[in-house]
Amino acid sequence: MDRKPVSFPRMIWRLGLSWVVVPLLLGVALVGFALSLLADYRELLRDGVQGETVVIARDVVQSRNSDGDRELTYYLSHQFRPEGYSGDVTAREAVSPALYKATEIGDLLPVTYIWNDPERNTLDPKRDVAGVVFFGLAGGIALLVALGGIIWGWGRVASARRALLLGEVREARITGIRPYALSGKKKPRFVVSWTDAAGVNGKSLLASAGLAQAHAPGDVIVVYVDPDNGRGWWQKQI
Repeated sequence: MDRKPVSFPRMIWRLGLSWVVVPLLLGVALVGFALSLLADYRELLRDGVQGETVVIARDVVQSRNSDGDRELTYYLSHQFRPEGYSGDVTAREAVSPALYKATEIGDLLPVTYIWNDPERNTLDPKRDVAGVVFFGLAGGIALLVALGGIIWGWGRVASARRALLLGEVREARITGIRPYALSGKKKPRFVVSWTDAAGVNGKSLLASAGLAQAHAPGDVIVVYVDPDNGRGWWQKQI
């Protein structure tokens, strides 16, 4: 019986490990954004100039988060003239609810800006630090989830690879096909169980309805057996 060739991309996809890419990319993006905010904050502390700015507009933006709950973001628009400049700088910035509610149009507020690049300015340095912490923690959590998925998934990939390269190829007879309960509105999945030619029982990974229902108890399938742990892998799932 000819062996199936090894393909890492195919195994990663079929073993259900492609989801790791999402938290990995998200974690990298969030940590990168946090580092960018931190660099800006440090530069404002090092090279920042204190000045005064006048509030010219106030507005609140309403949005919905991933859970459908309402979220409000508070903005102040302000205008100031940097020291040594002949023109004004106008900026709009998200601020804390407390600062927003304590401020009216026409009020003067302290502003910190980069002396040679006044377009980079802030009304609320503490909020900038909070952003660094928030995005840094969120990115770190996403990367930990991705790392956990990679560690867990690598065991599967390594076992399937050993089975394909070194394991015994056996015929197996399907003994049952049972649905696997999934929460929400996800498509139904099934688990296929079998007994192979050596009398060893095994079961599949979660299989799609199309794959599972194309077979019936008594059908013969091909499995690859990991020589290290004896786990059988259904040929159509690796």
